[in-house]
Amino acid sequence: MAVVSPREAVELLNKAFYTPGEVAALASVSSSTILNYIHDGRLAAVKLSERTYRIPRKAVVRLLGLEAPSIVVTQRPDAAIDL
Repeated sequence: MAVVSPREAVELLNKAFYTPGEVAALASVSSSTILNYIHDGRLAAVKLSERTYRIPRKAVVRLLGLEAPSIVVTQRPDAAIDL
C-alpha cells in the first residue's frame, strides 16, 4: 500500500459530503464510532433524516488531522518560535 502525504490525502477527498461509513473507512474506525462522534458533538454533520447523516469535507479533513499547520508570524526574525 502506497503512503499518501497529508496534502495528497486532502486532494483525494473530492466530495463535498461523506457518509458515516465512508468516514469510518478513511479513519479506520467503525461506523458506530463515527456516529458516536456526531452525537457527542466531536464531529460536525448534517442530519438529513432520523437515521441519515452527511459529514462535510472540512470536518473529515479536521478529524483525520490533515489540516495544514497554521503559520506563525513574528516581528523579530531572531525571536524563538514554538511550533
